This record gives sequence, C-alpha cells and structure tokens, in this order.
Amino acid sequence: MGQFLQLWQMIADTILTDEPDRLIWKWTATGAYSARSAYLATFHGSVTCPAWKMIWKAWTPPKVRFFLWLAQQDRCWTADRLARRGLQHHPRCLLCDQAFETIHHIIIACPFTQQIWHEVLAWFRLPVGCPNQEDSLLDWWNRTRHNTPHPQRKGMASITLLLPWMVWKHRNDCVFDRAQPSIAALMSKIKEEATLWARAGAKGLRVILPQTWDVH
Repeated sequence: MGQFLQLWQMIADTILTDEPDRLIWKWTATGAYSARSAYLATFHGSVTCPAWKMIWKAWTPPKVRFFLWLAQQDRCWTADRLARRGLQHHPRCLLCDQAFETIHHIIIACPFTQQIWHEVLAWFRLPVGCPNQEDSLLDWWNRTRHNTPHPQRKGMASITLLLPWMVWKHRNDCVFDRAQPSIAALMSKIKEEATLWARAGAKGLRVILPQTWDVH
C-alpha cells in the first residue's frame, strides 16, 4: 500500500496528451543519444586518482600498481586508519619508532625510508634528490622525472613504485612476523627484486641497473 501511495504521488501531476511517446537520453542536455555521452556515463560515480599516470603507465607487476593505488587513496591499513576505526594498532612506526604511522610517513617521511631512498637512488646512479618529508610521492615523481635524462625515465618510474612496495612489505614483516628493521636486508631484497623485474620485461630498469647485476 505504501508503494502504491508513493506511485500515486509521483504521477498525480502528470498530464496525458495525444503527443506520441519519445525516448529521452538523460545523459545529454538535449535528450539525444551520443556515443560520447554513453562513454562518459560509464565513469559516473567513479573516483579520480591524480597519480594514475605514475601508477598505471610504469612497468610494475599488477599487485604493486594496486598497492600504490590504495596508498594514493589512503586505504592501506596503517596505524592511523586502524585508529579511526577503533582497532588495535601500534603507537609508533615500527621502522623508526619516532612518529605515528601513516602511509605518507611509511613511504616518504620515515627516517628509515629516507635512508632507503638515498641508498636506492645512489645504487642506480640516478641524478635526482630524495623525496622531502613534505612531498607526496606524486609531487616528487612529477618534479624529478623532468630532471631525469630521457633514457632513464622509464627505469625511474619503475623504481618510484618498487621502493614503496618493498618498504611496505618490510613494514609488514615487522608487524606480523616481529622482524627487526634492517636497511641492509631491505636493500638486498630491493636489488634482487629489481633484477627480477628487469628479467621479466622492465626494459627501463635494464638501462639503469648496475652492470655488475646479471639480468639475462
């Protein structure tokens, strides 16, 4: 009965005429269908990601791209997100034990991560500076890729995603397996992972990978 009354109210002001019925496409102002409006309608309600080019254009495994997309949307289960939902969390970052854990802290601002950035960029001999604590990953990438020689840009794009991914995995080892933060251990894993990516098809990494590391 309630639905009937709602329907009654919706059509109460409708006036019927002898004019033939016609189809109206609601996604255009004129009511006429167009392929362009249909394409744009498929994105209705979607969430924009300013870092899409950095994430989806670089050569990386899909799981790494997905992680960085979550990180850009602040949807990783860091301490601040757990705290917002009243869940148990560590009071400080397990990598540095100096600050509250956020995704920005883990991949950029953490002193431990800052050292990793320095070591990785030096190992690849890239002529760019490390991210500042105030930077977002996207801001740093936009600034440094223009200062990077063109042959090295694809490799730098892969590194921009590789390093946060490896730091995140190292952080998870500390959270779930009670591992101890180790710059030496993490650097070794990053070098091994970079070599595997180069073998798997990351041509940009092959260009900048130190010659002492075999990628054949």
